[in-house]
Amino acid sequence: MKFSNAIIVNPPSPIGYVSNKDSMGGFGQMFPLGATPFPPLDLIYLASYLVEKNFPMTVLESLAHELTKEQLIEKIAALSAAEDGEKLLVVVRTSAPTLDWDLDVCREIKAKVSSANLVIYGPVVPKVLGRIQKEDFIDYIIKGDPDETVEALLNEQAEDEINGLIFRRETEWIENSSQPFIRELDKLPFPKWELLPYEKYRLPKSSTNSETAFLPIWSSRGCPIGCHYCPYPVGQGLPWRYRSAENVVDEIEHLVNDLGIRYILFRDPMFSLNQKRVLKICEEINARGIKVKWRCETRIDFLKEETLRAMAAAGCEGINFGVESSDMEIQEGVGRKPISPEHIASHFTLCRELGIKTFGFFIIGLPGDTIETIFDSMKFALKIKPHWIQFTAATPFIGTKLRDWAIEQGLTEKDDLAYINSHEAIMGNENLSVAQIYRLHRTAQFIQNYLINRKGILKRTGNISSLYRAAESAADVGCNLAARAIIFGAKAWFSRSISYRPRTERAV
Repeated sequence: MKFSNAIIVNPPSPIGYVSNKDSMGGFGQMFPLGATPFPPLDLIYLASYLVEKNFPMTVLESLAHELTKEQLIEKIAALSAAEDGEKLLVVVRTSAPTLDWDLDVCREIKAKVSSANLVIYGPVVPKVLGRIQKEDFIDYIIKGDPDETVEALLNEQAEDEINGLIFRRETEWIENSSQPFIRELDKLPFPKWELLPYEKYRLPKSSTNSETAFLPIWSSRGCPIGCHYCPYPVGQGLPWRYRSAENVVDEIEHLVNDLGIRYILFRDPMFSLNQKRVLKICEEINARGIKVKWRCETRIDFLKEETLRAMAAAGCEGINFGVESSDMEIQEGVGRKPISPEHIASHFTLCRELGIKTFGFFIIGLPGDTIETIFDSMKFALKIKPHWIQFTAATPFIGTKLRDWAIEQGLTEKDDLAYINSHEAIMGNENLSVAQIYRLHRTAQFIQNYLINRKGILKRTGNISSLYRAAESAADVGCNLAARAIIFGAKAWFSRSISYRPRTERAV
């Protein structure tokens, strides 16, 4: 079929929320109103890929463009009118918590723009095909990276020859072979952020001391670790694909010199899997004299002291670490290679010495968690003194081994696709009910929000006065003592009021 134009769409957020489709390995999360918009990287990569291939293309990122559903549809209708009724390929990015809403948006587009052929894609799509295929207004479904599949459609390639494509033939869905993950990432064009009002993307105070303009980078994709609760291996695959250090720093240089960006967030699930590559990236940044601050996410056991020092010297001002639990048995039980509390604590200490702010992630309610292990993790979070912290609730993301285990244990419904984000408890474990984990999680969140993160109060960095530093230090000490007192009292209360559920097999 011949298409006159491709329209790449990130639909508006569901009413009452701000959707972040890039979160959780691209599976997405929803946040309360007021949260800052976050760009889905695969959307701008797809748009940039099509521009490089010289296809007519329009990108409508509703969050950054501040489009309502009605305004989005009006814009698509106007583009259709300009094409004088020729067929449009409308490619819609969806996510797990926004799936039903996005499908409703697609339904209304189809009803008002008859020339639109609707394509839906996103990391969660292969796991929710049954839900999508119920709808007769969807024309195509893409499994895997969308770039080459969309290119093939625009090139008028025969539908049954396009890898990664599921298409409708009369009343039947035809599923082609999967599209392999893109491996040679250096060949991809840099994201063309100029296609979007990129200055509207800002890091929230939970990541920095103020709302800071930034842009994200993928320097690698995939994660071979395969933790059972993590959607990254589901959405990006286990094989680790990476860009060369020179290619990565070329993009950094472009963002800094051409777009004026001063803060970069690496969105790799495992930034330092190859530490030689990290050292080369740092050497290149310094050799080119690039002045930029950046943050990444990685595992503690893939960071030597030499690597950390090089990162600090090259502008790294923050690292997100997944601690998850201080209990090594619980770590091992969910597919993590266990990291000892001593190893974790030593890296947090070294980061403080180097001026690198740490963000510690913990999960409440993993298989095997009890009142004791949960409060031990809270106490450990205070001990390692992260600059920022986040306690999430164990969430059975579609496609993960944790979800398989939860279904087997009767803790979640097999066909239940709905969740908002991992900041709300929706699942118990073999020891605690969902209501009990909810209360334990709320206790941890209170400590997180008001005593460790302090809503960003006295968390400023940079050139600050000695008086400010003294006030910040006093706040750290006082809040740490208050948190310890709350943990002591809460643990005693929970221990008296909660009786454990009958034990069952917990191996995931």
